[in-house]
Parts: sequence; structure tokens; C-alpha cells
Amino acid sequence: MDLLTVMKIFYGVIVFLFGAVIGSFLNVLIFRLPKKENVVSESSHCMSCNHKLGPADLVPIFSWLFLGGKCRYCKAKISPQYPIIETLNAVMYVLLFLFVCSGEPRLSLLGYCAAFSALLVTSVIDWRTMEIPDSMWITVLVGGIIVYIDEIIAEGFEWGCLIERVIGFFAASGVLFLLAVVTKGGMGGGDIKLMAACGFLLGWKTVLLALVMGGLIGTVYLIFSAVKNKGKIKRKVPFAPHLAAAVTICMFAGPQIIEWYLKLCGITGGHTHVH
Repeated sequence: MDLLTVMKIFYGVIVFLFGAVIGSFLNVLIFRLPKKENVVSESSHCMSCNHKLGPADLVPIFSWLFLGGKCRYCKAKISPQYPIIETLNAVMYVLLFLFVCSGEPRLSLLGYCAAFSALLVTSVIDWRTMEIPDSMWITVLVGGIIVYIDEIIAEGFEWGCLIERVIGFFAASGVLFLLAVVTKGGMGGGDIKLMAACGFLLGWKTVLLALVMGGLIGTVYLIFSAVKNKGKIKRKVPFAPHLAAAVTICMFAGPQIIEWYLKLCGITGGHTHVH
């Protein structure tokens, strides 16, 4: 095993542990943001007995496993959401490190990880409450800015790259805004702002792909939901989880999907800029 592989494994482990710790904080956001509770100064406590949790109760993933999914103090069941979010966030951080950042500890990794975590929190909150906290789409936008700064450091400033991101900010969000106007509120403002931030992160070509993919994922969900409910279609469906899934896919393979589609259509000679 060469030194490069050893270093990549080492960085991967560090990224996983960091992702698990951040995942623990994401659970705090998921539970407290909808209730407008303080997410910084208020200490962690049991949701059932309100007992203050100690360090041994807050080890990401492992505390839930060692405690058997129950509170140490009142024995109330602890939601499996905790280890699921922590594990998912940690695994996705590693995948972003390996496949989006090519196994290099680049600044852009921080941006992509921040964006993914915000999309994860947004998905769960929107699924439960039909609301998207402003802090989450702002975090996605900050993630996009960090990715863009890393791009400038690596490749130098290019007007074309900045313009592509600025257009991306308005591309998908503009489509959703028009849809909201046509349907008179059928599309939420949170979805519009979320896709504006994602547009700066991905660029206009890839964010439009994400919008189409999000629509397809949402359509598939509606079909399965209708079948499950014997033909009854839900009148209100949270769109953010479907958009978040599509944006995440596009972070990994958006440009490649676009290039594959263009080749399939016989359109060659063009180059799809990655970000």
C-alpha cells in the first residue's frame, strides 16, 4: 500500500468522524428549528424527561447503539433518526471526499459538505412541517460560494464561470417562481430560494437538470403514494426532499449525465463545464 493510499484512507476516516459529529448537530437543527428553539446555547436534553445529557450520551452513532435506543435516565425510546442522520451524513461526506473532490482535502469539500447537510436538514423539516428554514438555503448558498472560491484558487478567475453561477441562481428558481405565479401559491417560496442557492452551487445547466430530476422523483413518489392509498392523491406534497435528492445526485454526476444525454441525442462537440 503506497503512501498516497494511506493518506487517502486517513483523510477518509477523519472526514467520516467529522461528518458523524456534524450529523449529531443536524439532529438538533431538525428538532429545534421548527420550534424556534435556540440551537446553540441550550444544552442537549432528553426529549421525554428533559434530563441534561452527558458526554457519554452524545457520542454520534455509538451512544444510541450502546444504550439500546433508550434514554439512560427515563428509559424512553430514542428515535432511530439520530443514528440514521449521523451515519448518512458521515457516509455522504466520505463519498463527496472520494468522488467529488477526488480524494483530495480541498476547500471545496467544506462547501459541498455544508450544502449536503443543509439539504438533509431541509428535507426532513419540509417533510414534517412543509416549511424550509431560511438558514438552510443560506447555508447552501454559502457552500456554493466556498466551492467557487476554491475554483478560483485552483483555476484562476474566469468571468464565464461566475456568469454561469449567477445565471444558475435565477434559472431553476425563476422557473419555480413562474410556476408559483401561475398556480397562485402552488409552489412555496422556500423551494424557490432553495433552488436559487443550489443554482449558484451547481451552475445553470446542472441546476436545471436537478429541477427536472426533482420533478421526476416527485412524480414517482406521487404514483407510489396513490397506489398505496388506493387512488387517493395527496393535495399537498413537500417538494424539497425530491429537489434535495436530485441536487445531491447532480453534485456527483450532473455534468456527466448532461454529457451522456447530449451524446444520446447526437449533439457532440460541446463541453459541459463541471461547475
